[in-house]
Amino acid sequence: MKTNQLLAKIKSRFQDLTEVESRVANFIMNDSEKVLYMTVSELASASKVSDASVIRFVKDLGYDSFQQLKIALAKEREENEINDKDITISKGDSAKEVIEKTKLSCIKAIDDTNSIVDIKKLEDAARAISEAKRVEVYGVGTSAAVAMVIQYKLIRLGIPCKAYDDPHIQAMSASTMNFGDVAIGVSHTGSTKDTVDSLKIAKEHGAFTISITDHPKSPMAKYSDVVLETFSRETPVKSGAGRSIVAQIFLIEVLVGLLYSLDPKKAEKYGEESAKAVSDKLY
Repeated sequence: MKTNQLLAKIKSRFQDLTEVESRVANFIMNDSEKVLYMTVSELASASKVSDASVIRFVKDLGYDSFQQLKIALAKEREENEINDKDITISKGDSAKEVIEKTKLSCIKAIDDTNSIVDIKKLEDAARAISEAKRVEVYGVGTSAAVAMVIQYKLIRLGIPCKAYDDPHIQAMSASTMNFGDVAIGVSHTGSTKDTVDSLKIAKEHGAFTISITDHPKSPMAKYSDVVLETFSRETPVKSGAGRSIVAQIFLIEVLVGLLYSLDPKKAEKYGEESAKAVSDKLY
């Protein structure tokens, strides 16, 4: 596990935690320095939970022991992070300040997602997509735009792919999927009913399912063979979807890079062919 992953992972999963887990999480996030000098029993007492609950929480985060968690926390505290207050756009900000804060917001979305990315899951997803007979991507609203990006990227790699944003067409198409096919669901919350339902149908028909979401314990994740987790805390600006899109696109670029590395010759061949196919569309 990356040493700078701890707080990012806790924050990204906070909404999905149980009441007991959230007590431990709150204490770690609010009093991280104090945690460095505590025992398991002391943290349990301060959080009003049992020792066993703390140990389970530590294990769920990917650490073998409470001591490992404390070491990771100490290293993380030493690193310089962009503070949320530094990227909050306020009334009276100059255009230059807005540009700078927007840049920092996008960088933070990428850094946070990078800090919690699971390499094995990315590799599993890339392998499944590379071997797929057919790939479908489901997303509605803002996620539909991200689904279209995935379609574009995969076609350029020579991988048959179609993105659907109409819930009815999603469900109908998902019902025709079979073993050897891959279905990808895109949803920041992981709770968009239409996307969840479509992924569920695809899985029931034998497809390998992948979800891209901020919430690894969401309804969509239940029907996913692989969950690719992003971390994009909503921006203070009303259009919170901006940061989530940046995080999702970053993850997609990594996935495309892995697919390219699996078969560079194929990727280059189809990249050249697709470029030629649209060359006469340019002035």
